Amino acid sequence: MEMKLSVIGLGKLGLCTAMCFAEKGIQVIGVDNNERLIKTLALGNCPIEEPGLSHLIEKAKGNVVFTTDYSLAIKETDITMVIVPTPSKPDGSFDNSYIEQVLLIIAPYLKQKKTFHIIDIVSTVMPGSCAKVFIPLIEKETDKRCGEDFGLVYNPEFIAIGSVIRDFKNPDMVLIGGSDETSTMKVKSLYEKVVENRPEYKIMSLINAEITKLALNCYITMKISFANELGKLCECIEGANVDIITDAIGSDSRVGKKCLKAGLGFGGPCFPRDNKAFQALAKDNGLRLHLANATVEVNNEVIQRLEDKITSLFNPPATIAILGLAYKAGTHITEASQAMMLVERLNKKGYRLNVHDPKALRYLDLNQYQYVTTYEDPLGACLNSNCAVLMLDTAEYRQIDWSKLNELKTDYKVFDPWKAVCGSSLMCNFNEFE
Repeated sequence: MEMKLSVIGLGKLGLCTAMCFAEKGIQVIGVDNNERLIKTLALGNCPIEEPGLSHLIEKAKGNVVFTTDYSLAIKETDITMVIVPTPSKPDGSFDNSYIEQVLLIIAPYLKQKKTFHIIDIVSTVMPGSCAKVFIPLIEKETDKRCGEDFGLVYNPEFIAIGSVIRDFKNPDMVLIGGSDETSTMKVKSLYEKVVENRPEYKIMSLINAEITKLALNCYITMKISFANELGKLCECIEGANVDIITDAIGSDSRVGKKCLKAGLGFGGPCFPRDNKAFQALAKDNGLRLHLANATVEVNNEVIQRLEDKITSLFNPPATIAILGLAYKAGTHITEASQAMMLVERLNKKGYRLNVHDPKALRYLDLNQYQYVTTYEDPLGACLNSNCAVLMLDTAEYRQIDWSKLNELKTDYKVFDPWKAVCGSSLMCNFNEFE
């Protein structure tokens, strides 16, 4: 008999996850307490901007039901994925309260159920949460025993905003930590029906899976910071090109090319907070993680170096064109964006800023900034400024007709952390584009 799946929490990750399974013919019940969201989805409309999601909603509509009724998640399915926020606490650790609320809501229905049911926690949590918090809570509320009457799985995903669906369908690895073999194997079987490549399945204990999720993300940020440290060094050595060097380093199978590129630092909703959580975990165990701390220090230094370079050449109230506000190309999200950090710092110093972003502007309220003007055309933002800063490496910015600046500007400078248009240099003059 085919397994049926429920997904509780229909945010960007939860909705994409639900639709990927539904597209492959798996019967899915999507649950969320946001009635407006459920009505939108029931009408077949896509409430979230994510490539490919609208197509999936249309294609898989016969295999999914959207509801606010949490009881159906247990009564009508075999596996329930919980994909709700785990916001950061002041100390950097994750807050499990949303997950605990969900478990308390579904516990009465789980208590009544006669058959084995699997709870699959997808949200990122602090190591120890599953064994010390979630399992005791469920057992207390249901009078059932984990591994015998129900199973608990920790199954975090490794996806990137802007490519959630592609990443979900083509993972390098599927990580499954479980309370028992039955639960882990059933979740593995579920993923085998939806992935389109041949990933490695890493089956392990709950605690090892919890640590693996944090450790992997922190390792990736360490690669990013190493590349930026190398870029800082290459800027000081005549003829050095960090992109050529990192390309060679990444060719070694012990290293790999992914995330080994000098440019700006990391940002977004995952990497910064996972680093803080990793350090909080170490602190709770009486340790200090030197590499993790250094990774964050380097990341903070990247934007400071760029700011110092700009302010050394231009004094307020010079006008600076900031091209790109999102934390990375291909998304509108500006959480922990280094571009927004630069905007805030320069604005406080009295610089006037012309800003452009392909996606983020319509989601931002920039009224808090005194000297910020938005532009729909990136070239227009540049023409009305003293210099430009490329905060995103996108085709749109690479294809700007920079030579047009020659008509109105003299000694116009472009700051290019990505080396997208300035070659091997952090900064170039407009006449280099002629």
